[in-house]
Amino acid sequence: MASSNYPTLTIQYDNFRSENFLLDSPRVTIGSDPECNIVDTKNLLAPCHAEIQTRGKDFLITDCGAPDGCFINGNILEHSHVLRHNDVIQLGDMVIIFHVPAAGSDASVSGAARFDGAALKKLARRLEENIAKVFKGKPETIRNMLVCLLADGHLLLEDAPGVGKSVLAQALARSIFSRYRRIQFTPDMMPSDITGMNMYDNNSGSFRFVPGPIFGNVILADEINRTTPRTQSSLLECMSESAVTIDGETRILPKPFFVIATQNPEDYHGTYPLPEPQLDRFMMRLSIGYPDPGAELEILSGSRSGNMLNTISSVVRANDVVCAQSLVRQIEVSDAIKSYIIAIADATRKHEALVNGCSPRATLALMRACQSLAACEERDYVTPQDVTRLYEVVLAHRLSLKLRWKAQWKSVENVLADIVSRIKIPETNR
Repeated sequence: MASSNYPTLTIQYDNFRSENFLLDSPRVTIGSDPECNIVDTKNLLAPCHAEIQTRGKDFLITDCGAPDGCFINGNILEHSHVLRHNDVIQLGDMVIIFHVPAAGSDASVSGAARFDGAALKKLARRLEENIAKVFKGKPETIRNMLVCLLADGHLLLEDAPGVGKSVLAQALARSIFSRYRRIQFTPDMMPSDITGMNMYDNNSGSFRFVPGPIFGNVILADEINRTTPRTQSSLLECMSESAVTIDGETRILPKPFFVIATQNPEDYHGTYPLPEPQLDRFMMRLSIGYPDPGAELEILSGSRSGNMLNTISSVVRANDVVCAQSLVRQIEVSDAIKSYIIAIADATRKHEALVNGCSPRATLALMRACQSLAACEERDYVTPQDVTRLYEVVLAHRLSLKLRWKAQWKSVENVLADIVSRIKIPETNR
């Protein structure tokens, strides 16, 4: 077996020094005894504090009876524990992070030359089930987020604080074996804090590029409307072209590249509303809402063991997502469906209550989202019902009401619903 197929332990010491240890033997001991595989040189641990054993495909950590105990994800280890990707082990002042290689995903669709509905549905189902373990009571929100991901779009989550926007994003990031980055937006943030910058290196006597947190696969842009328009605009090129241009040099961002931005409603103090060009880069805008009493009871019950996110791990690989995104674009969209989408967009451009209509980017986003929804439901064609299910979450945030019509229409969603109700649903052979 190649060494890249073995898990690794990243050991972080109290002076922030870190080193990697390859788990390539059936038994690894951790303690202060010099004979241990991982030795605590400060003698703060028991001679044999804990051990990790290989059991088939699993890696089991066991407390060896140390007085100070072992902690996994902040919970005391009473007997033994099967390690999962990104589990955090704490022994004294030694912190160890367990990493598994990105191999052996059962949901892999890599290498598929044509649309394989069963593989795509299996991938979507694995992600849905994994996320639902920690994000309770909102299956439609989870499905729409995955539709946006597989359509190679970006997602805007808008709702009140504390309803689970960040938890949803982090649950997706933990479910995909990929690079996750979180950007906490603040009013004093600069564009270079996101994209990175060229810094002078005294040792080499030249400038070197230091990448920003945007160089990842799943990006959580938390409270994006807390920062200034100048910093918000730094995301425009990233989201539309998956690239960053700094000092005249363009750098391509890794795929998959999925931005999940969260924002609080605009009536909260200290926010900067996103400009229309920025909103247009988001394929969907979702509102989570408050959970029902049953789901909230599950949330409270599940929190007894600490952070619920620590209970899930990756179930698909980043390459599987890239392959799925490619296959989604092969879903058949008939001319009748395309004309139906165009008719909806054209009606928004002519409606007297709307400031502006849907752009061609919006119609393309709606078509891509419908292709993704069809793939998740194991179909190789789009139906009119896909359009009617998704038009609101894809189009509403791109439109705004004229002031004098707000009393009559109340919201953009009401205008869209009226427009769609007046357009004849096309007949298809499917």
